[in-house]
Amino acid sequence: MADAKLTGALVGIRVIDFGQYVAGPLAAMLLADQGADVIRIDPPGGPRWATPANATWNRGKRSIVLDLKTSADLEIARRLVAGADVVIENFRPGVMDRLGLGYSASSTTNAGLIYCSLPGFSADDPRAPIPAWEGVLGAASGSYVNRLGQPTRETPALTALPLSSSYGAFLSATSIAMALNARSRDGGGQHIETPLFDATFTAVGMAGFKLMDQAPPTGGGIGTPWVRQYECADGRWVQFFANPTRHRTQFVEAAGVSSEWQAEGLLDYGRLAMDASLKARLLERMVELFRTRDASVWEELINAAGTPTAVCRESNEWLCHDHALASGAVVDVEDPTYGAMRQPGVHPRLEATPGHIRRGAPKLDEDRAAIVEEVHDLQSANTADSTEPLAA
Repeated sequence: MADAKLTGALVGIRVIDFGQYVAGPLAAMLLADQGADVIRIDPPGGPRWATPANATWNRGKRSIVLDLKTSADLEIARRLVAGADVVIENFRPGVMDRLGLGYSASSTTNAGLIYCSLPGFSADDPRAPIPAWEGVLGAASGSYVNRLGQPTRETPALTALPLSSSYGAFLSATSIAMALNARSRDGGGQHIETPLFDATFTAVGMAGFKLMDQAPPTGGGIGTPWVRQYECADGRWVQFFANPTRHRTQFVEAAGVSSEWQAEGLLDYGRLAMDASLKARLLERMVELFRTRDASVWEELINAAGTPTAVCRESNEWLCHDHALASGAVVDVEDPTYGAMRQPGVHPRLEATPGHIRRGAPKLDEDRAAIVEEVHDLQSANTADSTEPLAA
C-alpha cells in the first residue's frame, strides 16, 4: 500500500495560497486534501479573520508570514509564485496587480502558472471595488428569503451560511483541476476568475431561479403548508417536503387523516390555491398534527411512506453521528492549536488516488525556514541568477 503522505491526485503540485476569510483558504484546502503542497502566505499578525474554522480551512498546508509592503518579503512572494503550479487569491480586482503579483506579471516568469482569482464581483463589474461580505453577496444575488420563506424584498433574511464563498471555492478547485489537465495537454497556464457573485447562482440552482421569479405568495401570504418546518411533540422540528401531489397523498394516508381531510376540502388543491382561509385552516391542521408525535417518529413514518422528511439536527449531532464517522464524512484531526477536533472529511473520495489530511493547520509562520530554503534552492537551480540573496 502506498504511503498515505504520498497519495492523492495532486501530489507534486505546488500551490501558493494568498487567500483570506473563507473562499480562498477553502479552495486551497480542497487541493491540499488531494495531495497538493500548499504554502499559505499570511500577513503579519495572522489571518484577517481569526476563527477556529481556520483549523479546517488551513489544514494540510505550510505557513509563512510575509509583509508584502516590504521589498524583501515581496521578493520571496514573487519567487514562490515563479516556482508554483497554482496561485489562489481572493482580493478585490487590482490588489495583486498593484503588488506586482497579478497574473500578467506572474505569467511572464511562469508561463505554466494556473492563477485563480476569487473576487466578490468580476473585474468588469461596476461593483468590483466593493468588499464582498456574504451579506453583500446575498443581497446582490437575491439569495435571501423573508420570514415566511419567500424571496421577496419585504423583511429580507440573509442566511448565515457562507453560500457564495463556499460555492466559489468549490468551483475554483474544480476549475483548477481542469486547467491543470489542459496544461498537461497543451503546456500553457491560464487565469481563472471565479467571482463569488457569479458562483452564488450555481448554489441556488434552478429551484432558486424559479423562486426568484415568483410573485409574493397569494392565499394570505403563508406560503405552502406542504413545504416547511414543523414542531413535533418532543419540541424537535422536522423539515417536511411534500410538493408533488403523490407525496401529499402518501403523507395523509400514512398519518391516518386522508378521509377526514378530504371531507374538509383540505386536499382540494384547486380551492387551496384560491381560498386563503382554506389554506390557513390546512396550516393549522398540519401544525396540530405534527405535535402529536415525536420528530424521530415522524421522520421514520413519513419516509417509509415515500415522502422526504428529516429531523432538523444541529451540527454537533452530525459530528457525532455513527454513519458520518464510519463513512469518513467526519474525521478526527489533531490540531496544534485546538488539540483533538472533528472536521469534515476529505471530499471528493477518489478510489485510486485517495486524498489524505497530512497534518492539522500549521501554526503561524512555522514553516518559514524550510520555505525560504526551498526558494534559495530554486534560485540556485535556475543557474546564474544575479539577484541578491533572500533574507530568511
